[in-house]
Amino acid sequence: MKLLTHKQRILLKVIEELAEKGISSKFMLVKNLFLLYKENNMGHLIKFYNFYPYKYGPFSNECYADLSKLERAGLVVEERKHLVLTEKGKQAASTSNRKALYVVKKTANRFKSDREIRKYVYSHYPEYTVKSEIAPTPEKRYTSGIFTIGYEGKDIDSFLNILIKNEIDVIVDVRKNPFSMKFNFTKNKLKNYLKKVDIQYVHIPELGIEGKLRDDLSTMEDYQNLFEQYKATTLKERSDQIERIVKLGEKHRASLMCFEASKNFCHRGIIAENIKIQYDVGVTHL
Repeated sequence: MKLLTHKQRILLKVIEELAEKGISSKFMLVKNLFLLYKENNMGHLIKFYNFYPYKYGPFSNECYADLSKLERAGLVVEERKHLVLTEKGKQAASTSNRKALYVVKKTANRFKSDREIRKYVYSHYPEYTVKSEIAPTPEKRYTSGIFTIGYEGKDIDSFLNILIKNEIDVIVDVRKNPFSMKFNFTKNKLKNYLKKVDIQYVHIPELGIEGKLRDDLSTMEDYQNLFEQYKATTLKERSDQIERIVKLGEKHRASLMCFEASKNFCHRGIIAENIKIQYDVGVTHL
């Protein structure tokens, strides 16, 4: 495979440390990476994994994707439900960030079993257990409403974490073309991720903007001109779709979704403004 990322090297190093103690299950691996993220600020040292609540507490799709890549590359093998590094894997692990090695070893030495680390994580980070199959499901805290979110600068795990934290149960994709250079946010892939955490996916391409109209945008004035055109055409012609969103927001916590991080550079902000003016319904930007 291509050159390993820093987080892939750390993943290998965690496996190596856990394997020496005979406790290198996938569950133990993910929870060790989670504690490195939450308690050792690993994300400040290198670009690291993000996590969201799932069936067995904090989980990372990106971690599992990397693990699969490393297995295919012959760096990791699974033996009797325990992960083990090959000689090639051990050599790669030795190239880990030196500043991170101490905290990796320290974290790996803290717990002796899946049960022990699970008890610690569940008691100290209950916000990551709200989707757990082995913990009581908390009552919903929030009322219905409409939100917006952009996935620019987010991986799929941080994106899902924001949605779950805010108890979003419907994503309304307002992209004209639900394709993305970030593969996990392509329509079918995203829809699958959302389904796993009980979030409904709704696509309303009629409210999108043709990609060619965004090609030459560089100044705020360019965006303002585009959005004025959008308000004069699409919004006037698609009142039924706007009403559909408003009705979703009456029974659900529904979030409009597009790419741009800032709603000021995205047409979802114009949709939100229209909803506020036409229906007197407030919209929260996540």
